[in-house]
Amino acid sequence: MTQLTIYLLGTPRFERNGENINLDTRKASALIAYLAIAKQRQSRDTLAALLWPEFDETHARATLRRTLSTLNKALDGNWLEISREYISLNFSAGIWLDVDEFHNFLSECRSHGHLPTETCSKCVKPLSAAVEMYGGDFLAGFSLRDSSNFDDWQFYQADSLRRDFASALERLVRCYSTSGNFESAIMYAQQWLALDRLNESAHRLLMQLYAWNDQQSAALHQYRECVQILDRELGVGPLESTTRLYQAIKEHQLPPSPATKHGSIETSDSRMNRISPFQKN
Repeated sequence: MTQLTIYLLGTPRFERNGENINLDTRKASALIAYLAIAKQRQSRDTLAALLWPEFDETHARATLRRTLSTLNKALDGNWLEISREYISLNFSAGIWLDVDEFHNFLSECRSHGHLPTETCSKCVKPLSAAVEMYGGDFLAGFSLRDSSNFDDWQFYQADSLRRDFASALERLVRCYSTSGNFESAIMYAQQWLALDRLNESAHRLLMQLYAWNDQQSAALHQYRECVQILDRELGVGPLESTTRLYQAIKEHQLPPSPATKHGSIETSDSRMNRISPFQKN
């Protein structure tokens, strides 16, 4: 069966049965992206105003018709459902979208019988898959300079997906921390911090993980890096909780990790279900 593959996480690209589809214009790419996320038919007037706001209604609709004609030829299939007034993607024809797959992995965790804010051992696989699926920010490097409404829509989608990605990373950190796999926890914590270097909670969590993994020098270095970034970017010092954590690590007074009980590592599902929160702001 022929399949249209749409990648919107990272640099947008489109494939038909594994073969790259070259679209002539950025407006054609923007049109597919908008329809793919909308999941329902859109009026021609709405799309014309969104993509060609500088034109009057007549010229905008005419430009939309030409773009649709070019797009239909490039896609070479029944991927578009077009009527006189409405346009949509034909998802029943076999369309795969990375954003949908990303959300599906995250949704799988909701079927594990715990609160959305909690995490269990079964969450590791779908969360890892979601993180792997996230190839970059939504439509990274793509913009329509003559359409502020489209850029606003793109910014909202990118921000929402980025938050979901950050949440998945944080939950993976807590999963691996609770099971005592500090190396994996550190890896995901570094990715989480890379999304926002000003995230003091992420700095503290990484400090704790380094210390629990017998990497005291790395933990202390993480504190100094946090101090430098906050001073350079915001002109402020770290929170008192961050400094207290630094002192505790420096003096070897850090409390045991959530994975430790009487000197042993607990890895049971029941223990994973009771992941306790780390220090927050």
